Formats: sequence, C-alpha cells, structure tokens
Amino acid sequence: MKIKENIRIKQIGDDKILVYNDGNNLDYTRIISLNQSAAFLIEESMGKEFTVQEWAHRLTDRYDIDYALALSDAQKVVDKLKQAGVLCE
Repeated sequence: MKIKENIRIKQIGDDKILVYNDGNNLDYTRIISLNQSAAFLIEESMGKEFTVQEWAHRLTDRYDIDYALALSDAQKVVDKLKQAGVLCE
C-alpha cells in the first residue's frame, strides 16, 4: 500500500497533523491528529510502498518494543488511515 500523493504532515506547536493538499491549498477541514509513532511511520513512508509488517519492524527498531505489539499498533494505524481514505493499495 502507499500513502496518497495529496497528503501532507504539518507541525502545529508540539502536535503533528495530517492534511489533504489539493495542489493549491491545504484542506484544514479534513485533519487527522497523529501521535509520535504514527507521524514517524507516515513520514518514513511518504512516496513509498510499504506493508504493515514493515511498519511493525520500524516500530520495533525505533521504540524497542515486542514485534507482536508493534504489529498490532501498525495495523491499527493502517486501519484508521484506510478509513480516512489516506491510503491507496
């Protein structure tokens, strides 16, 4: 799967948000707030194909957590991004 091309991450204070970019403007009516690990995964995957398993490995490498937990967390992020229409397969 891949993150759609019209998606951008913006920093607002200490928070990161995901917004849609139509080429002319950012659409702040369609915002997704990101936690630190979700922002890390998305930023690392912009413009690249990835799998849930690859995301789980990135989480275990960065946060030194159990693979099963990382896989569950990565799947939750993917599910939310799919629901928001952010991913293309």
